[in-house]
Amino acid sequence: MAAAHSMCDSANRLAGHHGSGQPGQCPGGPDEQRVRGTHDLYAQAEAARKQSQALAGQLQATQHKANENWRLIRAAWNRAEEIRVSWLADHSDPDRLRYSAYARLEARLASMPVIEQAKGILMAQYGWPEERAFDALRRASQRENVKVRDLAASVVARAVRSAPARRHTGSR
Repeated sequence: MAAAHSMCDSANRLAGHHGSGQPGQCPGGPDEQRVRGTHDLYAQAEAARKQSQALAGQLQATQHKANENWRLIRAAWNRAEEIRVSWLADHSDPDRLRYSAYARLEARLASMPVIEQAKGILMAQYGWPEERAFDALRRASQRENVKVRDLAASVVARAVRSAPARRHTGSR
């Protein structure tokens, strides 16, 4: 009963009434309470409408900012494409190939047989296993500051040059 009384007192204070009813009852009866409830619904609807308008304004601002960001991204993309086209026009085919990932992959694939041949030559000459032959190529490459494929090509070329000389001395 005390909770109902305090609830009515709170409702009365919010509505502007000052406790002119019996304890435990809300003054004005059910009709006045219905009118007060309807008034509360209209106030809530008005607050929701204002919040909705504020959110719509925020949404429009966000959409405007997103459109501006997309415009900036497109402009940057177009500028990057212009720079790429200009760079391609200013550089020769070998330069373009050097920067092409596909060209680098092709060069690696082309150099693999030469490296394998050089490993085979070292394995045959020194009786080393494959890992030790490659490790020797790699260390010599680092020491001489030469690419492994270039060092391997020189090993193969030296072996090819010395092979005819061995054949002539071996056939006598």
